[in-house]
Amino acid sequence: MKTQTPTQKTRLESSSLLCDHCMLPVTDRDAVYDDHPAGRKVFCCRACNAIYRMIQEEGFGDFYRKRYWSSPGIPEVLKSGGESADVAQSGEPGSADFIREDGDIREADLVIDGIRCASCIWLNELVLERTEGVISARINFATHRAVVRWDSMTINLARILSRLRSIGYVARPYSVSAHDEALQRQGRDLLIRLGTAFFFSMQLMLYSIALYAGFFQGIDPMTKKWLEAAAFGVSTPVLFYSGGPFLAGAWRGIRNRALNMDVLISIGALAAYGVSIAHMLFGGEVYFDTAAMIITLVLLGRYLEHAARRSASQAVGKLLSLQPREARVVRGAERRMVPVSEVVKGDHLEVRPGERIARDGTVLEGVSEADESLVTGESKPVDKEPGSSVIGGTMNGLGVLLMEVTRTGQETVLAQIIRLVENAQSAAAPIQRLADRVSAYFIPVILAVAAATFGYWSMQGGGNSAAAMLSAVSVLVIACPCALGLATPVAILAGTGRAARRGILIKGGDVLERMRAVRVVVFDKTGTLTTGKMGVEEVWSVGSKIGMRNAECGVRNEERESELLQLAASAEQASEHLLGAAIVNHAKDQGVELLPAGDFRALPGQGVRATVDGKRIFVGKKEMLGGEGVHIPSDAEEAAQQLEEQGMTVVFVARAGKLIGYIALMDAPRSEASATVNRFKKLGMDVMMITGDNEATAHVVASGMGIEKVLAGVLPGGKADAVRQIRRQGKAVAMVGDGINDAPALAAADVGIAMSSGSDVAIESAGVVLVRRDLETAVEAFEISRKTLRIIKQNLFWAFFYNVAAVPLAVSGMLVPVVAAAAMVVSSVSVVTNSLRAR
Repeated sequence: MKTQTPTQKTRLESSSLLCDHCMLPVTDRDAVYDDHPAGRKVFCCRACNAIYRMIQEEGFGDFYRKRYWSSPGIPEVLKSGGESADVAQSGEPGSADFIREDGDIREADLVIDGIRCASCIWLNELVLERTEGVISARINFATHRAVVRWDSMTINLARILSRLRSIGYVARPYSVSAHDEALQRQGRDLLIRLGTAFFFSMQLMLYSIALYAGFFQGIDPMTKKWLEAAAFGVSTPVLFYSGGPFLAGAWRGIRNRALNMDVLISIGALAAYGVSIAHMLFGGEVYFDTAAMIITLVLLGRYLEHAARRSASQAVGKLLSLQPREARVVRGAERRMVPVSEVVKGDHLEVRPGERIARDGTVLEGVSEADESLVTGESKPVDKEPGSSVIGGTMNGLGVLLMEVTRTGQETVLAQIIRLVENAQSAAAPIQRLADRVSAYFIPVILAVAAATFGYWSMQGGGNSAAAMLSAVSVLVIACPCALGLATPVAILAGTGRAARRGILIKGGDVLERMRAVRVVVFDKTGTLTTGKMGVEEVWSVGSKIGMRNAECGVRNEERESELLQLAASAEQASEHLLGAAIVNHAKDQGVELLPAGDFRALPGQGVRATVDGKRIFVGKKEMLGGEGVHIPSDAEEAAQQLEEQGMTVVFVARAGKLIGYIALMDAPRSEASATVNRFKKLGMDVMMITGDNEATAHVVASGMGIEKVLAGVLPGGKADAVRQIRRQGKAVAMVGDGINDAPALAAADVGIAMSSGSDVAIESAGVVLVRRDLETAVEAFEISRKTLRIIKQNLFWAFFYNVAAVPLAVSGMLVPVVAAAAMVVSSVSVVTNSLRAR
């Protein structure tokens, strides 16, 4: 890591001097300094100083920290790189909560205004990566979202933003609302420019038709001059107003030695426009209609692309719209509506019929049902009663609920889903790198081809520069790196958006691409293929007749069984395992009083031990008890084996080194497990089950679901090793699990799939999260992945084929510029339209 010397620090600060009021750059010569209670401030002029002082004196100084960042300048919180921890965590609008810190390394999410084509992405990334101190910059074409990493000891965020502004792009903190506003702003601007271009181009067509008719039938010279002048007049606003963004983008690209698509469009339009002016003044045919139609058709394509991108990115907007603005807080007998931002953990909220639940929480009173379809994809209403969990953003049914808030802000399920979807739609798929590499060299090659075309046809035409110019313009206009740039990100945007609506969160394009290669799906048993709701089926204590179920009559020692249950449940109180929780819940249901337990220790995949009532208690597998010197009679072992062959899990209980009985439990399979396994097989995948249970229990459960391959008796640490072993055989593996002990295996797999009802650790380790408690959504995730990747390949094929076929046609002189421009628009729009099929 670089260290920052005093000289470097001084140079860093002086080169990023900004006015403390308007935030525009200030030179040392023009700077106005003034001492304020908050410290020494710098202004670009005395007027800004006076306004700053007035705002402070009127008590509105907080404006400078919280104001909305819509201006082209840089907010105060970023002048030092935006690295103040208190500001970074404030969560206020305009704060730097979009910055993540890792030592001296900073990472920020930004939305960039002004991006119009794939070459814009390349230009921005190139300029940023050439900037000293910037470690990496990745920008998504479909969302215009940038993820920038930098060394805070070398550069600050203000300098990075100023660098982008110097090449004509404005960056702001990324948020869903900022992105949506940027799309709206861009859409309005495109529509106005497109409307202007269409209006004048229609007028221009009238003059052009008259000129073409005069060319074939003869025309009065004076009339011709008037028509040419009129054509010049109406084409000029099309070129310089409607086409202004293209001209500005071209100039930025040339100035920064990073050519972009705007260069091709601008050179083509300006060439036709310039030649037309020369011919208008000195004689010859004019091509003002060519210049205007190039701009009009390209603008039309950009507008259609913009509309499609906005349509594809609606998934996050729909999720965001679920969050209510206000909540009804209950404090004593008082009920009042407050902004949802003021709701904190522990608050009690009243939710009336038809209202959206404001935050995640637990129902305290009332019975109702909630529509969770837009969050989880579950179409059926979910019953809610005291003790039920509720998700913020879901719709309450016909009952009134009193709930306690357990999660707020970024901790809520809805916020986490939005964050995962945003990250997924911003992450590039590896297949996109091919298009990016081609786009980087595309423009210079096309310019060279256009120059060669002009030279060749000039020589072949005996100095007919007009015809040569038209052929060269056709080459410039028909080339389309935009189709290459759009081929992948829009499809990913649409595919991940569709998945999110189905309750499937795919964490990026790289995950989508890895899913395509998966040939083996490995399921954890407990909590994944089964419901995870273990129930006690039998309690046997030494001295009772073996094999008698609780519900049956027979020789039972109920007092001993109650004592056995008390000791086992007391030892399991601190356990997080499903078996332990089931034993504890069963004991409570039976009215058994639990005793204090000490010296608790969980042995992963084996059981637990603890001290209860002064005696060491063991609860677990027979192998664990055997290792502790506990003898298990053969009749008890045989009875346990028979229960295991029926699909039960048996745990033995010992006290002070002696067996006192066993407890048999059963976990019901999920209703959709068999259908899920069959659907995976139809996709051509091998299905396996992995579990810590014994062979007998595992095979009973697996055979009932149609799974032939079973790995039983696998300890938690061994699950990851088992996954790696399959991968070493050359097979791509997907692992489906939900618990903490599944996390290493999820991380070891090519694709980890976690049930959202599982642990946070498992969800963090997975590439796919199933929000809905439905295993069949795992199959849907692969179906969506395959369809999205198929569409991406189609897009790339069309984009490459189009350019390979179209450019030679333009070189040969077979296409006029207007037809070339129309073909270019069709290429881009067809790619975007095809991508929307992934929705």
